[in-house]
Amino acid sequence: MSTRTEKPFCSFCNSENVNLIAPFGTAQLVRQFYCGDCKSVFEYIRWRDEDQNKHTEHSKKWIRNN
Repeated sequence: MSTRTEKPFCSFCNSENVNLIAPFGTAQLVRQFYCGDCKSVFEYIRWRDEDQNKHTEHSKKWIRNN
């Protein structure tokens, strides 16, 4: 099993051509992304070692711009 935590990737086609569509998905520990290659929506788990302040600021910025 590969560990790819540096950048979200599509869980269907493994592409990194993805865009954040929602900072929170069906649970607070996931984000929702859209894959530009296979046109799928998927959720990506936020890992515990991710900087919480960076995530919070990113989420606030995303909400303000959308």
